[in-house]
Amino acid sequence: MKQMAIKELMRECSAHITEKTKDIHSLVPGYGNVNSKIMFIAPCPSAKEEATGNFFEGGGGEVFDSFLEQLDMKREDVYLTYAVKYRPYKINAKTGRILSRNLLDDEIMMFTPFLHREIELIKPMIIIPLGPTSHRVMYNLEPVKSEDLGVKTTVYIQDKPYSQIVLPHPSEAAFVGATQSEALLKDLSSFKSSPEVEKQMEEKIPIKSSTPTIKEKEMPHIKKKIILKQRKPRVSGKRKVILIYGGNNLANDPTLVAAERVSSVLTELNVSVKRLDLHQDGYNMEDFFEALSESEGVILATTVTWYGIGGLMQSFLDKCYDSGQFACFEGVYLFGIVISKQAYERDALSHLLKSWDILGGVEGTTLCASIENSADLETDKNLLNAIDKKAEDYYRVLNQQRSILPTSIRDNKVLIKLYVPNDEGQQEVEPEGKTIGKELAFEGTAGAKSQISNYDEFIEKQQKDIEDIASLFKERLSNKGGLVQKTYPELFEYKFKPDKTFPDCIISWVIEDKKNESFILDFKSVKLKSKFGTNQEADVIINCNHDIMKKITEGRLTVQRAFMTGEIKAKGNFTLLYKLDQLFAF
Repeated sequence: MKQMAIKELMRECSAHITEKTKDIHSLVPGYGNVNSKIMFIAPCPSAKEEATGNFFEGGGGEVFDSFLEQLDMKREDVYLTYAVKYRPYKINAKTGRILSRNLLDDEIMMFTPFLHREIELIKPMIIIPLGPTSHRVMYNLEPVKSEDLGVKTTVYIQDKPYSQIVLPHPSEAAFVGATQSEALLKDLSSFKSSPEVEKQMEEKIPIKSSTPTIKEKEMPHIKKKIILKQRKPRVSGKRKVILIYGGNNLANDPTLVAAERVSSVLTELNVSVKRLDLHQDGYNMEDFFEALSESEGVILATTVTWYGIGGLMQSFLDKCYDSGQFACFEGVYLFGIVISKQAYERDALSHLLKSWDILGGVEGTTLCASIENSADLETDKNLLNAIDKKAEDYYRVLNQQRSILPTSIRDNKVLIKLYVPNDEGQQEVEPEGKTIGKELAFEGTAGAKSQISNYDEFIEKQQKDIEDIASLFKERLSNKGGLVQKTYPELFEYKFKPDKTFPDCIISWVIEDKKNESFILDFKSVKLKSKFGTNQEADVIINCNHDIMKKITEGRLTVQRAFMTGEIKAKGNFTLLYKLDQLFAF
């Protein structure tokens, strides 16, 4: 299984390198036991190694074999590979001879994604990079300090930890001294494995289907009791996000790369990311709803192979809807990641957003692209930077808990929930032969009246909203009555929204170009009293001119934005200043 996967990886690597360099190279694949617990990484093949396909030709090979003998091992017991799998060369302009040259950083970066995938396939318990170039590959092109040679450390590849010991190259004189440590030899000897035993173990492992299956007797019954969950109040600490991957987990799936990149960025921003892979058999929906009830966001990542969001993701969303746990989705921000290998990624993203809207969640941000394979994404810094920016935008949405605009599905209740569990936790089922109005969606047809519950109330509310908006604009256009005729103290009292969390305080507004319009806001016991005048002992003193105050009261400028841009000046307790926009509905 592993050998076939590695051969496929080498074919993909060869095609990618040929496309990037516009030249055909002879790649040297890895060698040894693919089930070994030890993986050695050499920098790149020499001319002789490229020709023979053997690792460490010459004196370096004898030194390396001697080192393995101390561990009671042979080359067939370990796995050997190159960081850069072709020989870097140059052509002498005078003689036409092909000469070896030093590796370029771009070449190292070009092969790094394939090396990481090779490590994930081998799954070694310890990685040993040999030589300065291999060291730099594992340390993001940074050189390794001499005191780190021979020391066991941990390196993270695609968010997975691996043990690592860096050693000199066998052709270097320092290799013999670095490998004489008794602690090192004892540690590496414990990883000795038998290829025959590993092969037998691999053959005995049953291959499970990647699609979750439900036996007929386990099919959900309509009378099954459901315990409805409610969203839990957020406590201080890390924000929580659930990453749900709905692809088929293929090695060349670009959505895997994007999802792991987003997860890495959010983790660096102190966000707790819990992952759910839909291709794995036996995931528990109860555990998902429990985690969802205390999470602020969900990342849905899927791949469009031909059309639609894929069977795994659609099946998962169906289970979410059938459960009736709509309260868990309320206010949860969605990060939709949809990448297609051919086309129709926009259609799939629209389907994903609409499904989330129906469940009761809200849109946070989206990532939509068409990328043929993962290597194109892993090696393109511009694309990776774009993904990082999307992840940072999503973090801002979570952190700021941004307000959401109303939608017809979520707020106007045009699409009513199909089935809602009753108070006893059992799903209500209407008798056969009855037409249930709330089961249907508004389609704008002649029969729409019968398709919306409380249709008359719905139309009456719509008409009242239109009349209120028309009245408001008439007042502003005529400049008679309405809000423009109120004084500033009256206007602030009229627009005041009581907040129990806002402390008792005094705020003095000083209108610099019209001193007689200066006023004081006195907050006490969740009530507001206002009057003309100034107070130098106020908790916050705000200075501005008449034009700025007019913009604030007309809703064209927030207090926080005016302060940040310097249009108003303030002194005192700034935490009170930042909360003013929430207290007044301008």
